[in-house]
Amino acid sequence: MNGCKRVLSIILISVILTGCSQRSSEIMLIESEPSMKQEHMFLSVYGYKADVRNLIAIEKILNQFMEQNPDIIVTYEGVKGIDYWKALERRAEANVLDDVFMVDHDRVINMADKGKLADLSSLSTIENYQDRMKEQFIREDGSVYFLPICISLYGLYINYSLLEAHGQKVPENWSDFMEVCDYFAAKGITPVIANNYASLRKLIAAKSLYSVYQQDTAAAIKEFNREPAKLANTLWPGIEMVEEMIDRKWIDCAEVLETEQTSDDLQLFVDGNRPFMVTGGWAAIRVKNMEPDFSYGVHPFPILDKGSVLVVEGNTCISVNAGSEHLEEVMRLIECITQPDSIWEYCDSQSSYTPLQDDRMPADRTILPAAECFECGRIVIGSDFRLDLPLDASLSEITRQMLKGMPADKAVARLNQLLTQ
Repeated sequence: MNGCKRVLSIILISVILTGCSQRSSEIMLIESEPSMKQEHMFLSVYGYKADVRNLIAIEKILNQFMEQNPDIIVTYEGVKGIDYWKALERRAEANVLDDVFMVDHDRVINMADKGKLADLSSLSTIENYQDRMKEQFIREDGSVYFLPICISLYGLYINYSLLEAHGQKVPENWSDFMEVCDYFAAKGITPVIANNYASLRKLIAAKSLYSVYQQDTAAAIKEFNREPAKLANTLWPGIEMVEEMIDRKWIDCAEVLETEQTSDDLQLFVDGNRPFMVTGGWAAIRVKNMEPDFSYGVHPFPILDKGSVLVVEGNTCISVNAGSEHLEEVMRLIECITQPDSIWEYCDSQSSYTPLQDDRMPADRTILPAAECFECGRIVIGSDFRLDLPLDASLSEITRQMLKGMPADKAVARLNQLLTQ
C-alpha cells in the first residue's frame, strides 16, 4: 500500500474512568504499522461509534486516505458508551484534543465558544450536503465547526410477533398507542423499553416540537434563543406525556435509570417479552445480529393525535482541533471522510440516512416503516444545532428526576432554570 502496511488492530480494554459510573467501557484502536523506509506524519481520530460494521467502514475510509497520502498514518480510537463524552470533555479541558473528534450539540456550543474548533467552511465537500443539514452547521457568519456524517433516526421498535399473539395492532397514533400499552400494562407486562440516555428526551422533543418543524422553524429557534422560557413551555406537552407514561406503568422507572443505551435495552427487547423499545435506528443492525426469534420493525413514534412523527438529527458529527499542528493535512482528511462514497459507506453501516444530496437509502429493511415520515417531512430534529441552549443535557437531567418522582410542573420549572443558567 504505497510504502505502508495497514494493520487493523482492535484492542478492547476494560477501564473505569474517573468520575464516571462504575461500569466498564470498551476502547477500540485502529492502528497502522508504518514502513521503516520513510518518516511519517501521524494524525489521530477520536470517535464514539465502535460497532464492528461501523469500525470496518471507518477503517476503509481511513485506509483510502492513507493510500492517497503514503506519508501520513491515521490512528483511530473509539470509546463505547456515554463515557466517551466525559473523556472528551477532560481532553478539551487539558488541551490534549486529537486532530479529529466526534461532537454533539452541547459540546459544539461549549467548544466553539472557547475557540477549540477549527473553521471548516473552506471544504469543497460542503456543497454536497442537503439544505436542511447545511442549516444545521453553517452559522450566520458563514463559519462551520462540525460536519455530520449521517442522519440518525430515533423511533419505536415494535415486536410484531408479540402484538399478533395478543391480538393487538401496530399503533399509528396516540389513541392506538394508549390502547396497546394499557392492554399490556394490565397483563403485568411493562410495554415500553427505554434507556437511561436519550429515549425519554427524544419522546419529549417529538411530542412537543412537531408543530415547530411544520412552520418557520428558524424564526422559532431564534425566539427560543432569546427567551429560553418559551422553549421550556413549548416542551411541556412532551414532559406531561412522559409523566403519563410513568403513571400508567408503561415504563419501569427503576429499570430505565439503569438501562444502558444500545446494550441493556437491546437485550431486553431481544428477549421477546416486551412489545416496544425506544432507541436509535442504528441499533437495528445489532438487534439483527442478536438473532431474535420474532418479527420486528422500526417505526416513527405514534404519539400525535393524528399520525406519527420521526425524530432525526445530524449525527456522528466530526470537528477539527483548532490547535492541531497539522491543520492542512487534517483538512485533507476531512475532505476524504466527507466524500459521497465515504459517507454512504458509513451511513449504510449505521442504518442511517445520508446527509448529502443523494437518494440512496440504507439496505437495512428493518427501518423501512420509518422512511415514509422521513421522506414526507413528518420529522422533528432532536438536537437542533441552531439552538444555542444546552437542551440535551437539560432534558437528560429532568427525565432522570422524573424517573425518581418529580412531577411534570416541577420538571418544566427545573428545565427553565437549566436552560437559563
